[in-house]
Amino acid sequence: MEKVFPGWKLTKETIMIIAIIPARGGSKGIRRKNLRLLNDKPLLSYVIEKALKTAYIDRVIVTTDDAEIKKIAEGFNVLVRMRPAELGADNIPLDPVVVDAVEWYEKTYVDRVDAVITIQPTSPLLSTSTLEAAIKEFNANDADTLISVVNATHLEWRKEGAKVVPAYRERLNRQWLPPKYKETGSFLVCKRDLLNRGKRIGETVIVFEVPQAESIDIDTPLDWLLCSQLLNRMSIRIVVTGNNQVGMGHVYRVLSLANCWLGHEIQFLLWNCSENAKKLIEDKGYQYLEVSSLVDIAKKVKEGMLIINDILDTSREYVHSLKDKGAYVVNFEDLGDGAEEANLVINALYERFNPPQTHKYGLSYVCLNEIFLLSLPNEFSTKIRSLLITFGGTDPANLTYKTLRSLENIENDFEVRLVIGPAYQWKKELERYLHEKWGNRHLVYYSNVANMAEIMKDVDLAITSNGRTIYELAAMRIPSISIAQNDRETLHLFARYSKGISYLGITGNVSMERLEIEIQKIINDHKLREVMYCSLPTEELRKGLFRTKDLIESEFWRWKNGRP
Repeated sequence: MEKVFPGWKLTKETIMIIAIIPARGGSKGIRRKNLRLLNDKPLLSYVIEKALKTAYIDRVIVTTDDAEIKKIAEGFNVLVRMRPAELGADNIPLDPVVVDAVEWYEKTYVDRVDAVITIQPTSPLLSTSTLEAAIKEFNANDADTLISVVNATHLEWRKEGAKVVPAYRERLNRQWLPPKYKETGSFLVCKRDLLNRGKRIGETVIVFEVPQAESIDIDTPLDWLLCSQLLNRMSIRIVVTGNNQVGMGHVYRVLSLANCWLGHEIQFLLWNCSENAKKLIEDKGYQYLEVSSLVDIAKKVKEGMLIINDILDTSREYVHSLKDKGAYVVNFEDLGDGAEEANLVINALYERFNPPQTHKYGLSYVCLNEIFLLSLPNEFSTKIRSLLITFGGTDPANLTYKTLRSLENIENDFEVRLVIGPAYQWKKELERYLHEKWGNRHLVYYSNVANMAEIMKDVDLAITSNGRTIYELAAMRIPSISIAQNDRETLHLFARYSKGISYLGITGNVSMERLEIEIQKIINDHKLREVMYCSLPTEELRKGLFRTKDLIESEFWRWKNGRP
């Protein structure tokens, strides 16, 4: 079917564009690579399918010297030119092969051709949108030839005799150097008339810069491996909430997972997120969109996407809306109805006996922030060096103050490290209290800490709530006293059962006297503290992030490939 190109520089308004795909049977770097299965289909098939879907290409012709390639190509309903034997040798350039295919087509089908696009079968990552944009660019310019390129601007050197000398005039940062383009070999568009002179590159040449990933030309096994991985690039949408009410733990967890998937196509969808949460995600270099309602999430979802929900409990209707779009849904910390509908549920903070096969519970799936994985666990000390007090970003029950009061009567020669979060409500009152009661004691006060692993270094006992921090402390091998801030935290069973943690229950049932007795007991008994230290599942926790990442990937691909 002919297309009308407004502004076409040739004399005719309607033009005929054909695609020539040269596919030899022989190849040096990878033997018979055009027929090899790249992931689940022949390498040759990728560009054939893209060319057939490109709106401005009227005919697709595969030119080959190989009967097996001919058979594969014909299965895609394209024309095949079995080239003459003299055009099948290793030393034959591409121009005469293209000339032969075009002349054969015009003679066989009594059709005229106005422009020719040569597409190499070794560029499987080329997209239809790139091909269409390149043809539009060619059409909009009075050029003889358009060549696909990538920006290859770098400081370069060249050899002159026995010496190596700069190939640049002035040593500048890359962004200030004049642009230099490298041919990708992916495709070349030219006017038909050029072929009458036996060539495809005319007097007037323009370049078309293609995306880096699409520029890969398979020549070596390493190129093959890279393309295979890029073809399996996941499209991931991460739905997360983070604010003063629910804290920032959800944001930190999904950021850790996102960092494991660097290179995949990732976008964050922010629901009820504070400015701090937005800044944290932006500072890590990720794109995000804000949504005012969960109903809007489904509008951003496409078939085959991986959706990560870290927003606490979800509804059945919400999860259905995502699955109806053909997405794979993973929920974290979900105790709602939506958990029964999700493809995979990961509840590291909870425990459940005989859970469904798609539900994973317990500390094995804790996703620690990388700062803890980059820090070595603490060594045991018979003497308390530092005691840490930290109750998360909000501390709604003001357990910070209760703990400090419990420490007033305990004589200490150790350092007390006090950490409060950005949403702590009683900062002024706390600072006044510290000035009055702790002025002469060894206390270091931190507010809004960026690297908690650094603060935990050489800490021998911590007092904290029963959220994610308890796992971070255990990963740093720090015995702890834990108090639940609210009813939901009482459902986190790790602190109840771990011998490395003294769990006192919910805050309303924990008096200052009881807390003081517990602190005193652990401080004064280094053997008890050593048992606690040795009982912490530090190594198990440190593997949780990658275990969770591997689980999500394996289950996602099992689903996508239709395996039971």
